[in-house]
Amino acid sequence: MRPPVKALLEVTLVFILVIGICKVLHAYRSLPFLSQTLPVWAAALFLYVPLLVLLRTRTRPELWGLTLRQFLLSLNVFLVVSLLFLPAFVLVYWLYRDVWLQVPVRMSFPQDWLLLLLYHLLCVALPEEVFYRGYVQSRLNQTFSRRVVLLAAPVGFGWLYASFLFALGHFVISFRPEALATFLPGLVFAWLRERTGSIVASTAFHALCNGTVLLLS
Repeated sequence: MRPPVKALLEVTLVFILVIGICKVLHAYRSLPFLSQTLPVWAAALFLYVPLLVLLRTRTRPELWGLTLRQFLLSLNVFLVVSLLFLPAFVLVYWLYRDVWLQVPVRMSFPQDWLLLLLYHLLCVALPEEVFYRGYVQSRLNQTFSRRVVLLAAPVGFGWLYASFLFALGHFVISFRPEALATFLPGLVFAWLRERTGSIVASTAFHALCNGTVLLLS
């Protein structure tokens, strides 16, 4: 089996395993031991399954973007992308909710918004970024070329496929077609990983997008 095919098969099977378990847990979320802890189980799967692969293959964490190197670069790129893309994200989300879904958008500021933002950073964005941008994207980058330079970042098949699985995973859990819209911000998260060589910026921007959605929902 050729290395690219092997890598593609590997990440796809691991994705099916993780999302399959998450789907089963979601189906039984009304059970007492799952009703309050389901997000923790999901976060653990997204974190520890790729870390087990990392240990088994003896891969250096920095090759998967699990590093604080270039932290200042990550911070600067995060701030620039937030200033440039967050207004566009808000506009697209408003059009998506108000025009397409016909669900009125009412902006509100929950009293515990900062706590919710921290929750999304540590329990949602970080685990998902470790899995999709750390493991899937980096694993595919090892065997698929990145010949296209997009805004100073080399991108290739891994950039697209990681974003596709990111959207597909959200859809499989909810079976709501609108969940596939996560493909678009997924492309930005994946670009941040390529531009900075780390998942720091993508994790921060991912959490900020989720926090923005909370304000608009």
